[in-house]
Amino acid sequence: MSLRYAAVGWTRFKKSYDLTLAAFLALFLICFTVTTLLRRPEVTVETLLIRGTALAALVLLHVVLCIGPLARLDRRFLPLLFNRRHLGVTMFFLALTHAALALVQFHAFSRTNPLVSLFTAYSREYSSFIARLGDLAQFPFEPMGAVALLLLFLLASTSHDFWLRNLGSSLWKAIHLLILPAYGLTVAHVAWGFLQSERNPGYLVLLGMGVVLVLGLHGTAGWRESRRDRFQATMEKSGLVRACRLDELLENVGHVARLGGRRVALYRTGGRIFALSNVCRHQGGPLGEGRVLDGCITCPWHGWQYRAEDGTSPPPFQEKVGTYQVRSDGEFVYVNPLPSPPGTPQEGAPAGTPPATALGDFFVGYLPQTPAKLSGFLRRVAAATGVGVVGAGLALASLQGSLGGGDFEFGTKRAFEGTLSESPVPLLIPPSTAGDADRKSAASSTPEPATAPYGSGGPLLLVGPGKSAMPGWARGHDGEAIRFSGTLIHREDTAMVEMNDPGSFQVIEPIGGAGLGARDLGVYELIGELVDTKCWLGVMRPSTGKVHRACAVRCLSGGVPPGLAIRGQEGKERLILLAGTEGRRLEFDPQWAGRTVRARGILENLGSLPVLRTDRLELLGNTP
Repeated sequence: MSLRYAAVGWTRFKKSYDLTLAAFLALFLICFTVTTLLRRPEVTVETLLIRGTALAALVLLHVVLCIGPLARLDRRFLPLLFNRRHLGVTMFFLALTHAALALVQFHAFSRTNPLVSLFTAYSREYSSFIARLGDLAQFPFEPMGAVALLLLFLLASTSHDFWLRNLGSSLWKAIHLLILPAYGLTVAHVAWGFLQSERNPGYLVLLGMGVVLVLGLHGTAGWRESRRDRFQATMEKSGLVRACRLDELLENVGHVARLGGRRVALYRTGGRIFALSNVCRHQGGPLGEGRVLDGCITCPWHGWQYRAEDGTSPPPFQEKVGTYQVRSDGEFVYVNPLPSPPGTPQEGAPAGTPPATALGDFFVGYLPQTPAKLSGFLRRVAAATGVGVVGAGLALASLQGSLGGGDFEFGTKRAFEGTLSESPVPLLIPPSTAGDADRKSAASSTPEPATAPYGSGGPLLLVGPGKSAMPGWARGHDGEAIRFSGTLIHREDTAMVEMNDPGSFQVIEPIGGAGLGARDLGVYELIGELVDTKCWLGVMRPSTGKVHRACAVRCLSGGVPPGLAIRGQEGKERLILLAGTEGRRLEFDPQWAGRTVRARGILENLGSLPVLRTDRLELLGNTP
């Protein structure tokens, strides 16, 4: 690749690597999907895809971050490092799919641009949490995920060797260290979002285990390296640094020593001892942990090669690494801690009789055959990973809480008629059984006729398409009999109609249907979560909690009637419609959506609809 850019060489190992990745990814998604459908059959396809891709990306991100330190702690994991970028790019596309679906689901179809909505849906929390640290949990989680996705895009788009060659290995490596802040932002995105909606502590335990595993492996690998450095830094003699004992150097096997703050790769090959920079010019791999193959020092990460005597890659390649002067007294090896310029030839030091050794399990991905011993280890690792993938898919799906009920008959149109009432909220009052039993429906043949009112026969809430109120073309007909086609949304005995067919709207005779009487139930003070009624009734599942806040904000801002979701002791929710007093519109902050509020006022029954008439809402804490 350092010579020219060509098509990917699909070696046997690379094919096995990528096929295994694809199989594990499919296995995880299948386990998650099947378990979710069995336990939560009410889940929508959108929710299933959003959660499945997000959790798959999160699991894969932990795998990517664990491979590096595992390879430092046990050389047998080195083959997994060879194609690690394939895992990273796959993980990015999973995260991108999750982000695109979530952006459409929660932020599209409103009056605000989805990308603007992403950062401003409940923007007041940016400043309020600083003044009230108790509200830290309400800080928006979407921007954290957006920034993490941008970092992952930068890493995925620069993973090709074209960028490595043109940016240089040092800058390229520095860019790819952004995986660490991306991981931190991803964990924060999950903690501030998903974990605050899914209250099962199992999710917190699993995420905590993942963070401890990643930090623990990196910390352990770094501690072992620093311990080795401190030991080797004490070996000095006559201005040269004592690097190691001569008998520590095996024939054609690398050895790493720390000299004056640098790591140096030592090799005994061809009867002499040579010292070179330990940093490979490709991706900074440890040359001192490689082997001599075909007469050249070979990096264990990706197989880049250099001649031992001058640190230069064999023709036609042109990469060079620094070299060092070497001396030996027959017992110890000493190295000048000041490197010579890259490509400087060195005569080396006499090596004497080397200890017996073999290449053992050294392997890089372009070699034709994996050593038998290493191949067996990798198969055991793959089997253990497969079990872990199945377990993760089952556990993450099983821990999900209730996704809510209801149904949105998307794509199905029904014919509706009745009396329009625009106060306290837009309602369609179906014909009563006594007064309108003989009225015949004049609906067109395209929509499915609604031969009887849905559910208990009570009034139906009216809204527009997307995140909007009843459309303007239906307004101005308060108290008149109307007919139109729309899409039914219902949950238990409460129903709503999305008015999405302006051509079907008609005012029918006689004008002036019967009104809907309200039954006063007295003064109540209620506490619950402020929700938009359209999603709560079945358009979105789940329709409550922090992950749904942005969607609810846009729905309420667009005029969808507000509601109060009250949870009972057994977790069952009940919806109370909110309206203003004395015919006035209820004024409230839509950014309180998804938050706990208190409302005091007169509770009425409009047919089967409970409505609390109040003049103000009071924002409380995080949970009802």
